[in-house]
Amino acid sequence: MKDKKQCVVQFRSESGHEEYSQEAHDILGDLVPVPIRVVRDGSPVPYTYIMPRVPGLTYHTATSRTVWPSERHVKVAGQIGEMIGKCCIRSKSTKFDIVDTFIIPRLQLYLNWDEPGVAPFKELIGSLLDRVDELRTLPTCWTHWDVNSVNTMVLDDGTVSGIIDWEESYWMPFGMNTSRLADFAAWNHRGVLSKKPFSDEMEIAFWRSLFKAAPKAVRTMLKEIQLAMDIGRVITTFFDASHPPHPSHTGVLNDILAWYRVPADLSVLVCAYLLRY
Repeated sequence: MKDKKQCVVQFRSESGHEEYSQEAHDILGDLVPVPIRVVRDGSPVPYTYIMPRVPGLTYHTATSRTVWPSERHVKVAGQIGEMIGKCCIRSKSTKFDIVDTFIIPRLQLYLNWDEPGVAPFKELIGSLLDRVDELRTLPTCWTHWDVNSVNTMVLDDGTVSGIIDWEESYWMPFGMNTSRLADFAAWNHRGVLSKKPFSDEMEIAFWRSLFKAAPKAVRTMLKEIQLAMDIGRVITTFFDASHPPHPSHTGVLNDILAWYRVPADLSVLVCAYLLRY
């Protein structure tokens, strides 16, 4: 631009949801770039958006090009946890709305879905649906549904410089997107999940930072957060049931649910408490 600022311009055939990014920006500041629509009436590509360029590379690209030391990966995991914790800014409980209008209908949809890929998981889905009302005790969190290695921008030292693509964001019960830790701390090889050598350290950093940033009240809701985590991963896997689930997603579902758990060890929570106060 004339003032030397670097920007990203995106041409789209459909409208975006820049208000979702603005919602996140209001919470997280410059970590979230906000796209602004440039009106181009009469153009075959009428939806044009411009936003500040985020420095660095995606986590996926940066770690593919260069071998990072473990501490950088751990640093990133901690910052992702902190981001999720900070987005929990509504103290009131999730009494209705998203549980009734989104979560329950999705789980019921999967149970009634005549799709071979979902069949092995119907017992699991039914058990989660039986407990879904427990989510109503959790505070609400502005939830980036697709926070992953390609939507996370990082610098060479492991500093997260931006979180992009807030198109799929909702006010959700706290913890619904915490299973995304697996997308950073493990490799998915065509439906086979394998942990990274420093996966455990990433997990500790993630939860420590999350509980440090989130309201203190959630520290007594570990079972409910685990439920939200599990339901969130199921919804991520099967989405809106508009097309068959990809084998690379269903293949890792059981391992993700088994390997990545809300810590029951209170030492993690004690560390978070000491760091905060």
